[in-house]
Amino acid sequence: MKRGMTNGKRKTLCDFFPGSDEPRKGKGHECGPRNANLREEGSSNVGKEHVFKEETAYRAMARFFCQSGISPKSIENVYFKNLIAYLNPQTRFSSAILSRYCLKLYEEEKARVKENLRSLNGRVSLSVERLTYNKFHDFGYWRSSDFEENCFDFICLRVHFIDKDWKLRSWVINVRSFGAYDDYIGETIKCLSDFGIGDKVSAVTVHSYLDFDEIIEVIKSKLLEKKRLQLDGQLFRVSCCADIFSSMVKKAFGMIEDLISDIRLIVFWGKSLPVWNVTFHKLKEALELEAKGEYLKDDYKDYDIPSPQEWEKVRGVCKLVGHVYTAAEVLFMSKRPTAGLYFHNLNKLRFNLMKEFVSSDEFVRNLANIMLKKFDEYWKNIYLVLALATIMDPRYKVKYLDFCFLKYENNDHLPLTSILEAIRSLLYDYVVHRSTMEYPMSDDDSDTGEDLLEPTEIVNDPSFGFDCSEEFSKFIETTSQPPKSEIDCYLEEPIVPWTKNFDELSWWKAASPKYPALSNLARDLLSIQLSLVTGYDAYFTDVREPDSHVTSLESDLVNALMSTKSWFDKQRRNAMEAEGSAVQNN
Repeated sequence: MKRGMTNGKRKTLCDFFPGSDEPRKGKGHECGPRNANLREEGSSNVGKEHVFKEETAYRAMARFFCQSGISPKSIENVYFKNLIAYLNPQTRFSSAILSRYCLKLYEEEKARVKENLRSLNGRVSLSVERLTYNKFHDFGYWRSSDFEENCFDFICLRVHFIDKDWKLRSWVINVRSFGAYDDYIGETIKCLSDFGIGDKVSAVTVHSYLDFDEIIEVIKSKLLEKKRLQLDGQLFRVSCCADIFSSMVKKAFGMIEDLISDIRLIVFWGKSLPVWNVTFHKLKEALELEAKGEYLKDDYKDYDIPSPQEWEKVRGVCKLVGHVYTAAEVLFMSKRPTAGLYFHNLNKLRFNLMKEFVSSDEFVRNLANIMLKKFDEYWKNIYLVLALATIMDPRYKVKYLDFCFLKYENNDHLPLTSILEAIRSLLYDYVVHRSTMEYPMSDDDSDTGEDLLEPTEIVNDPSFGFDCSEEFSKFIETTSQPPKSEIDCYLEEPIVPWTKNFDELSWWKAASPKYPALSNLARDLLSIQLSLVTGYDAYFTDVREPDSHVTSLESDLVNALMSTKSWFDKQRRNAMEAEGSAVQNN
């Protein structure tokens, strides 16, 4: 389509049908709408050209790259350059300048995040995840010991909390590449102080296979100094659930490592990421084919086919790993698994492993014992956190803990009395903290009963005017009941019927006026992260890798991109879209 003049009027002429000024179709061609590129005569926008502003363009680009987590170096891609040149031939973008705008946007958004965290009248939980980048991963090597010197570790620090609208937030606040001699502990403490949350930490979720004892002890000591450590630190360290599952499965697969190598050749599953669910499914597939006699055919005569006794070992491993997989599917593939869901499925997993521990098959019995020991070490660490958070779910409360004690024979763990004592102790701290926050009182402005009452006559006789005061006082003491605490009132309420899509945060939002202190406790307990990863990432048997396009950048830019991406939740993106629309209309 092109423009022309006919009888003094502007027309749209078709390249395929020059004699026509109407849209027409032809083989392999269709004209666009006639007025697609024309403005009506007399329109107020006629002649109004878009003015390109370089700074505005760079800011818009920075928003896109930060929100997407894409490296600014991507604009050096030849296809991206062609796209920009097509949109505006005069435009030239520099990745170096764009990187500076990304850092500037990070600082602006960081100020907003810091203000939100500083004004938070509650606690936060932290998670510390290790990410390892192996530059040889493109060649099929997966963290082989031969390539240790080519691996680069990143520590990703996240803060988790439930905001005033009862929405769970998970924000990255620091990502750094750390070597053996880097002071990541000092860097972490500095970061917590910078964001104003050093004395608000309730728990830290870490890898179960890495030694984070030193950093955890440093953070705990800071809280002890300010008398902000809850329950003497019993809730403070939380081990990652995905890690313990992977550890148990790796141990099981290690018992038949040679058999897995042989089976890999006859099932033809080739190369894959180091994720244990793929191995589990492939072994199950092999067992199904073996049961059908598939491997007795001549097609497999050149392969090392496992013996019947070896197939039984594979079957035993799959049975045990199957229990782990069943729990993992629920916990890691759910949109937002609650503490109650964890408590139920982990109890069920432990119970199933205990049943296998008394199996008649010696191989299964020994492996179940090994897996159970690993699980119990984790279970001991996480039990109190899970129990307290489960009580905060109105579908479970204490009744479900009672149920689990009976159903799963949990007689070797904390009794209910100890759990209730812990929650009452926590609640007391919240009641005291809330009263000091909402009703501050100083010596100068406090009033006492003596100040308000100024009797004109002092009567020495205590029974003056009421000769049964002493008797009435004794009656009050013997008949009065102490006021019920919020936790007692909450536990006495009927259990909410169980539904799959129940939103416990919405329930607590509605109940917060009735339970002001208890709702604050629930807010903090329910924000504790029980696993560092969910979804497909939870099945990795090795350290996860960060985005290789981002890790090739400078450290400050890596931190800026990964942090801002996590800060741009739906609400923030909508605000930024409105800001962008306002800029376009000016």
